[in-house]
Amino acid sequence: MQDETDNRVNAESAGPTRRTVAKAAAWSVPAILVAAPAPAYAASGPGAPGGVSVASVLGSCNGSGVTGRITVTLPNLPVGSVVQITLAHSGQGGFSAAPDFTPTSQSGNTYLVTGAGATFVGTFTITFSLGTNQQGTVTANVAAVSGVTIEGDTTGFVTKRRDGNSSNYNQCSAG
Repeated sequence: MQDETDNRVNAESAGPTRRTVAKAAAWSVPAILVAAPAPAYAASGPGAPGGVSVASVLGSCNGSGVTGRITVTLPNLPVGSVVQITLAHSGQGGFSAAPDFTPTSQSGNTYLVTGAGATFVGTFTITFSLGTNQQGTVTANVAAVSGVTIEGDTTGFVTKRRDGNSSNYNQCSAG
């Protein structure tokens, strides 16, 4: 009997048994699986963790004159979140932009908007300055700076063309 007791004591002091290791492994697997899924709002990035706004940026022609419009709609823009709207020109001639909203700040053709916990809708009136037989495009792009993730249609444009010696801007496309 004494030898049997000594063998058990020696076996226990030698390290964990296979049964002990198997029990530990069985308990650790469910813990890992439970901890694995992370909520979407836990992700890092410019928009985390304030919420998501599905943007709509849409250009329109506004008749055959020198102007067009670009409207930016950001539903459910969280309080304190910041988004950037950038206008860029390509083609010929130039443009000026007049927003119908007061941006938080502006640097050239880059506008910052701070969310107020409601839907933001802002329209830019784009005035083109094109020479004869010239065409120009103004594109608006929306990007998250902080406190929100922007999804959806984040880019819109308006293109005008001035033909011949006319002061009319005869062709326009937008989207």
